[in-house]
Amino acid sequence: MSTILVAQTPGAPPPPKDISEIKFMPASIDKVNQLVRYCRNPRMIYSSDLKNLLEEALQYTRDTKRDELTVSLLSVTAIVELGLGNQENAVKYIKEAESYLGQLPERAVVNLLSDLTRVYTRIGDVEKSTLYNDKLEAFTKDKPQFIIPRVLNLRNRVNLDLKTGNNEKVKSNYELALKLAKESNNPALLKDTRFSYANVLINMHKDDEAFTILKDLIPDLENAMTDRTGSFFEILSRNYERNGDYKNAFIYAEKTFNLPNATTQQKGNSISKMINLSFYLKNYSNFESYYADHKKHGMDQNSLHSRKLYQLAEGRYFDAKENHKLAKTNYTKAFKLKMNKQFSPDIDVEILTGLASLYAREGKNDSASLYFKKAENLIKQYSMPPATRFIYANALKNFTQYNTVGQDTLIKNLKQEMHLKDTLYHMSLSKISNELATKYSVNEKEKELELAKKQKQVQELELKQQKQRNLLIIIGATIAVLLLGGVAYILSQRKKQALLLHNATLSDLKKQHRIDIMNTLTDAQEEEKKRIAGRLHDEVGAMLSIAKLNINTLQDNVFVSGSGAENKLAVTKNLMNDISETVRNISHALMPIALEKYGFKAAILDLLTNIKAANSLRVEHVIEGLDDTKNWPQNFTLSAYRIIQEILNNAIKHAQATHLFVQIIELDNAITIYIEDNGRGITDENTETEGVGMKLLQTNIAYLSGKLEIKGEPNAGTFALIELPIPNAIKP
Repeated sequence: MSTILVAQTPGAPPPPKDISEIKFMPASIDKVNQLVRYCRNPRMIYSSDLKNLLEEALQYTRDTKRDELTVSLLSVTAIVELGLGNQENAVKYIKEAESYLGQLPERAVVNLLSDLTRVYTRIGDVEKSTLYNDKLEAFTKDKPQFIIPRVLNLRNRVNLDLKTGNNEKVKSNYELALKLAKESNNPALLKDTRFSYANVLINMHKDDEAFTILKDLIPDLENAMTDRTGSFFEILSRNYERNGDYKNAFIYAEKTFNLPNATTQQKGNSISKMINLSFYLKNYSNFESYYADHKKHGMDQNSLHSRKLYQLAEGRYFDAKENHKLAKTNYTKAFKLKMNKQFSPDIDVEILTGLASLYAREGKNDSASLYFKKAENLIKQYSMPPATRFIYANALKNFTQYNTVGQDTLIKNLKQEMHLKDTLYHMSLSKISNELATKYSVNEKEKELELAKKQKQVQELELKQQKQRNLLIIIGATIAVLLLGGVAYILSQRKKQALLLHNATLSDLKKQHRIDIMNTLTDAQEEEKKRIAGRLHDEVGAMLSIAKLNINTLQDNVFVSGSGAENKLAVTKNLMNDISETVRNISHALMPIALEKYGFKAAILDLLTNIKAANSLRVEHVIEGLDDTKNWPQNFTLSAYRIIQEILNNAIKHAQATHLFVQIIELDNAITIYIEDNGRGITDENTETEGVGMKLLQTNIAYLSGKLEIKGEPNAGTFALIELPIPNAIKP
């Protein structure tokens, strides 16, 4: 909870004194004020010395009958007692402070109401924290001089509502807080409130709205460093990490660590996070220096989250070093850490997943299964960020990959239809482009040689002229300079002409490409029409002729005894069913029905369901996002679907796999597709048979400006990783 401000004085106040300085100050009002300021500072460290100083200060203010200072001391003493784990003492001090409510001036009432809300929230007394939050709102509502405390109180109310599951007024309260923050003419408060709102939106799983705010603030944040910059960087790092963007999460954790005004706690938390993120990114180049800084800065003893994060980083370090014993010791220690009523289930899931993965690598499957089960129970009990769920799912997938007991049998059939002409065309286009680039490079080399030759001629002329008289030398030098200038000008003009010619040629090729692809598409459409017509003639036409013959026979013999009319009718009925199924298959080959009617995500799920139903194959999938793809270009949606269909087809037809894992995640501007099987992998035998299909797949991905990575070892399965940038959406 933020410290309440009651005045809008220009300029920042001086930093609070350190506890060692306050300790040796004589008893005075100044000492009490410095002590209260220290306790309200985020850098405050709970200790028994601090508690003793507070008790001495309380005795002084009571003796001198300074009620306002006594109330402030009682409030901060309750906060310190909570930090030390003495909830019973905290309740005693805050109740004593509560008894002064009717005896204080307005400014002190605002501070006390804020402290009462804060302490009762931490104690878990929702009724009283809500009561004093409402009182503070009513007290400050019509008093412009308390606009800043009112803004902070509205923010605290949102946090309280989120804890109690009352989300109805979150948006309206924050909109009011933002409005008041603008009216306060306090840019720091407005910025802080916007960041706070972004953080709340993320906790409510409204990531798009949150990052809209964050992205607007990043330029201001990085160009104007303040004492809050470290906190803002921490929010950005945490939110990127929650969504699985470990690269950006690492960038902002490193920015926090390198801030000149970063606190010890911020540095400790940031370096712990940098170690964990490096582990996820598998980048161990600076691991040793990170670990040294990690040991140097330690942890925030007042936060269970920070303590667990620190211990998790220890485990990750030894895990990366393959020191399983120390890794398991630190993971276990991190999991067992407890503090009052604080809890960090997301970190606990990562810890348990780390332990499970270690035991799995050691072949201790029973222990691995036990820790995976514990992690699963936490995931079911609490709402986890996407990245945490992905870490668990990926680790579990790796575990089950090597424990295939009970897996489904081999998938047998999945037809593939792709156009070889388009593949060959794109290969031809690539070849032409490479040839153009080579010609341009050769042309540049020829010009360089020509320039070198000219320069050599000039040098020879200069050497010859040096033997002549001074006058001739001056004239020769002048001629040489003019000649060099002329040669350079000519070469420059020729280079420009060559570049223009290259651009024009490339432009012509692009135009020709558009013409050729239209011709290719036309030819492909005609071929497809012929193929469909053939199927209709050969399959549907033949069945219709038989059905017609049976009906004509029935017409003559329907009432004749012993004519077999009933059997003919049954045959005709079966034929009509076959005709319907054939026409449906032809229609579905032209355009997947689920894709057209229900959208991309439903079509993928339908495809996976059909694979499971048609083949005894175990299929696992993780799909994030893709809930709103109606504005995607139709050709991109269909191409992405066909790419996924092609990879699944290859896995089913060639891999001889018993298990498929499919993961599709929608990012801000792209989708990533990860498909893995446990089949026979990539061998010399299937390289030739699958070559054409693979080239076609690569060409289609390149056509969408995407990236493809396929790896596989013989008898060790194959995985494909594809990234497709999403084109500009079609405006409705």
